Amino acid sequence: MGWVFTDEMRFYLHENETLLQGMRRTGHQKVRFECQQGYCGSCKMRVTAKTGKLVMTKKPIAMLEEDEVLACCCQATGTMCVTYAPRMEGEQLSLFEDKSVSDLRHWWLAHECWRV
Repeated sequence: MGWVFTDEMRFYLHENETLLQGMRRTGHQKVRFECQQGYCGSCKMRVTAKTGKLVMTKKPIAMLEEDEVLACCCQATGTMCVTYAPRMEGEQLSLFEDKSVSDLRHWWLAHECWRV
């Protein structure tokens, strides 16, 4: 149970709801997923800021960096800000790819994601 911020919206994760379930429920069109079991890594997200605790409901097999989670396996308490993790070197899948730097700064400050 916690708040999630993306560039599209903010939404609340319900009790026992994964990040992927919450993103699909709230209409996020860019979220990628396949196996929903932590194997493929297609739902990999980068956590840019968080308060509270992130819980992995399943042990992911996909390789993750320290600041990454699999949306299909992640539940949160508190608040988290997420963006899509690049899938291949050089490929940017950021939610912010169409935003100017000033738009991004405004969003970041408005949502206070800089407070970790």
